[in-house]
Amino acid sequence: MLKSLSEIFQRQAKSSLIIIAAGIITFISIIWASFAKIEEVTHTTGLVIASSRNQVIQSAIDGIIQSIPVQEGQSVQKGMVLANLERTQAEAAQYDSFGKVAALEAALARLHAEVLGRPLEFPENVRAYPQFIENQTELYQRRKAAIDSEIRTLQESLRLAKEELSMMAPLLESGDVGKIEVIRLQRQVAELTGQINMKRNKFFQDAQQEMTKYEEDLSTQKQLLAERSFVVGKLDVRAPVTGIVKKIHLTTQGAKVRPGDIVMELLPTEGNLIVEGKLKPSDIGFVKPGMAATVKVDAYDYSIYGVLHGKVSYISPDAITEQTPQGEALYYRVHVKLTDESTSQSKISLANLQPGMTVGIDIRTGSKTVLQYLTKPITKVFGESLRER
Repeated sequence: MLKSLSEIFQRQAKSSLIIIAAGIITFISIIWASFAKIEEVTHTTGLVIASSRNQVIQSAIDGIIQSIPVQEGQSVQKGMVLANLERTQAEAAQYDSFGKVAALEAALARLHAEVLGRPLEFPENVRAYPQFIENQTELYQRRKAAIDSEIRTLQESLRLAKEELSMMAPLLESGDVGKIEVIRLQRQVAELTGQINMKRNKFFQDAQQEMTKYEEDLSTQKQLLAERSFVVGKLDVRAPVTGIVKKIHLTTQGAKVRPGDIVMELLPTEGNLIVEGKLKPSDIGFVKPGMAATVKVDAYDYSIYGVLHGKVSYISPDAITEQTPQGEALYYRVHVKLTDESTSQSKISLANLQPGMTVGIDIRTGSKTVLQYLTKPITKVFGESLRER
């Protein structure tokens, strides 16, 4: 009987100890769960992109494709030729304009010498056209000789008239000649003097009018030359940035292009790299610019190479619609900026990254205690039940 009572007390004591131990463990667990925190993370996927968007390479002029010396996927440097347009017609037009400008400048050099009475000198660019120099020099000499000859003839007649007039003065006093004869000679001297001045003035006026017309023509031809030189300068379509040829739109030799036609697309590889992801509308309320993010590059096993760190730098102001096999889907575009410091704890350097690499993005939106996670279903159900009628 006593033995049975002793066994009962022992069993009761063991049960009490188990209950007490369980209570202590439960209490400690609740205390731990109240303070231990777990980070809240919004996960999405994305791509590595350059901070500058894809460059659309367009033709600036009308032309015909002569050759495309690059291929899709090829790396190109800034300034490298991406496409060549047919040059013959454009260069011939430019050469024609060069000649017209030089011819007008040669004529203006002659006219300036005639009007200003200075030695004949030609601009540097005209010296490439010796025929123009020869023609204008010959014309200058002929015109100068002609006017000089005419003026010399009039000056000689004037000299003789003045000499005859001076001889008439004593005869007029003695009465050997009449006053009418003297007046005739005086009129002749005045007429000859006027003719000389008129010849000179007409020569300069004609030259001045011709110079004004040529200057207007030169302005027009220089404008045309500038336009044709612009066209020639755009015959080689060059890369505006260093990058990778993403897509070539025109591949046929002899294809006609117009201003604004897309020749190819270029993916920039210089500048800061950023990661672009797509956030679900249900997650957008928890993500803010400046939040820390962890980036896992799919091409590098993060358990070996580690992860990259960055911060949310941009969130699109409105949802974007995307067509998917399942229908329309809405998402918000988010950018995570990567810097050199983001690789300090990773075996991946920014130099290893290439635009187009796929990544996983974890954005740290906050934290909760373990207890909050455990009680969330209960508090949610309890809160909803209190609102029911």
